Amino acid sequence: MKQKRLAYLMFAAVLCLTVALSGCSKSNSANGTKAPAEANTPTASDTPSASNDAEDTASNNVGSDPVTLKIVVPGTKEANYEPIKQAVEKKLAADGQNTKIDFIYVDWSDLEQKTKVMLASGENIDLIFDAPWLHMNQMIAAGYYEDLSDLLNKFGSNVLKNRSQQMWDANTFNGKTMGIPLGIYLTQGHSINIRKDLREELGLPPVKTWDDVVKFAYAVKEKYPKITPYWPHPSDITYSVVNWQVRDDSELQMRPTGVIGADLVLNYKGNDGKVFNLFDEMEPKVWDMIIQARKMYTDKIINQDTLTTKLATGDALQQGKAAAAPIMLFGLTHTKDQMSQAGENAEVESVRLFDFTPGKNISNFAQDNFVAIPKASKNKERAMMFLDWANANEENYMLVEHGIEGTDWEKVGDKKFKQLVPGKDVNGGGLASFSLVWNPVLEKTIDTDDDETMKANDFIKVADNFTKDILTGFTFDSAPVKNEIAQYGTVQAKYYMGIFNGVLDPDKYWDKYKKEGSAPLKKIQTELQKQIDAFLASK
Repeated sequence: MKQKRLAYLMFAAVLCLTVALSGCSKSNSANGTKAPAEANTPTASDTPSASNDAEDTASNNVGSDPVTLKIVVPGTKEANYEPIKQAVEKKLAADGQNTKIDFIYVDWSDLEQKTKVMLASGENIDLIFDAPWLHMNQMIAAGYYEDLSDLLNKFGSNVLKNRSQQMWDANTFNGKTMGIPLGIYLTQGHSINIRKDLREELGLPPVKTWDDVVKFAYAVKEKYPKITPYWPHPSDITYSVVNWQVRDDSELQMRPTGVIGADLVLNYKGNDGKVFNLFDEMEPKVWDMIIQARKMYTDKIINQDTLTTKLATGDALQQGKAAAAPIMLFGLTHTKDQMSQAGENAEVESVRLFDFTPGKNISNFAQDNFVAIPKASKNKERAMMFLDWANANEENYMLVEHGIEGTDWEKVGDKKFKQLVPGKDVNGGGLASFSLVWNPVLEKTIDTDDDETMKANDFIKVADNFTKDILTGFTFDSAPVKNEIAQYGTVQAKYYMGIFNGVLDPDKYWDKYKKEGSAPLKKIQTELQKQIDAFLASK
C-alpha cells in the first residue's frame, strides 16, 4: 500500500534539503547481492520449527534485561490494541524475552511527513515501517537506517529462513540489507473493487476492462447521485487514476523508475534500460488517460475532494460513499457482511485488470514494504530479537499479524483463516498487519478469497510468470542529484496528484508543471541513465 498529500510533500521536500544534505533523496530500490547470512539461507519452503526457534535467540541471556521497544507503523490504533499487546508481551516473557512494546501509529495521510521528521530529529525509535514508494531510499541515503546484516546473522535466523534467497537478493540497497522485506508475492496484487449490487441493479454485465469501469461509473452517477462513482486514494500517487491504468497496461509496459517514488514523468518503458521523460516527449496513451481523468473529474465521476479527503478507498466503499475504488488486493476489501453499513444488499466484487499471460509483465522482484531499524535506536539487538521471535512460528506470527486466535481470527483448515474483527480484510486485525513481520512462510490466506482470487495470487508467487527486469540488481546512488530530487519533489507536490487524478486542467497546468520541473528532472534523468549504462556495461 506512498506519497502523501500535497502540502505534506512540499514540506517534506524542503525538509530533505535543509536537514539532510548528507543525502536525503529518493532512489530506486535495488537488488542483487547475497543474503545477509553467508551461510546457506534456507528457501521459503523451509518452514521453521513451531516450538524451539522462538527460544533460541534468547538463550544467551541477551533478552533478560527489561526494555520497551518503540515501533512506528502506518494506520490507527484499533480497539483491540491493548489485549493483543498484553498477549504479545506475555508470550515474549514466556519465551525468555523481557520485552515490552509501544506501537506508534501514524495516519496514512501523514505518514511521509511525520516519519521523516521523526527520523531527522533523531527520535529514539527501534523499528519503523518504510518503503521505496515512501522515502526509504531517501532515509538510507541520509544515513538514518542501520545495516542489518550483522544483526540478522546474530539474532535473526528465523527472519532469514522465512524469506527465500531470491527475496533477499532482490531487496538490497547498494548491496546492503537496510531493511527486512515484507511480502508474500513477487508483485503486489491489485484490483478495482466495485459495488456488485449496484452493477446488477443497473443491469450491467460483469466488468472486465477499464472502459467497463468507466461505463459503470457513469451509470452510477446517473441513477445514484449521492454515491461517488470512483474514489482514488486520497494521498498516494500509486493509486491515481492514470497510474492505476498504466500499471496494468502490459502493451505499454511503462513503470516508474522509483527515483522519485511512483511518479511516471520519469519512467522505464519496455525492458532495455532506457530512461524516459514525459517532459521531453509525452506518451500519447498516457496523455489520453490524463485527458480522460480530467473529463471524469469535471463530470463529477471522480471524488471531488480527492486532494483533501483522508477517507481511504476501502473505507469509502464500506461506508457507502463510493461505487468503485482501486484496492491493493486481488480479492475483496470487505465481505458482504462487512458492507452492511453501505446498504442492506451492499456487496463488492473484484475487477482484476492485470494481464495474467506468462511473461507479459516485467518484474525486478523487489518488495513494496520493509521494516527498518533506525541508527538512533538504543535497542537494536532487542529489536531484531523481537522480529525473530515474531517470525519463529505460526503462533507468534499470527498473534502480531492478525491478533488473538478465537477473538480476532480463527483457523479454517491448515492454510486459511477467518477474520473476526469487524470491518477488516486480510490486512487487518493485528498490531501491524503487513507492515512489520509479513512473510510468505507463515502467512495464511483469508477464507473469503474465492478460487479465482487464489489462482491470481498463486500466479504472482511464481518467478517464471514474469519477464526479469534487465535492471534487476541495479541500485541508484542518489547523492549526485540529492538537491535536484528535493527541488523536483516540491514541484511534484504542486501538480502531479492534481493532473493525474483529473483535478487540474492539463491543458493549463501541464506546461506549468513542465516549466518548473524540467530542469531538476533532466539532471536526475541524466545521472540515472549514466549509472544504468555503467551497470549494464559491467554485466
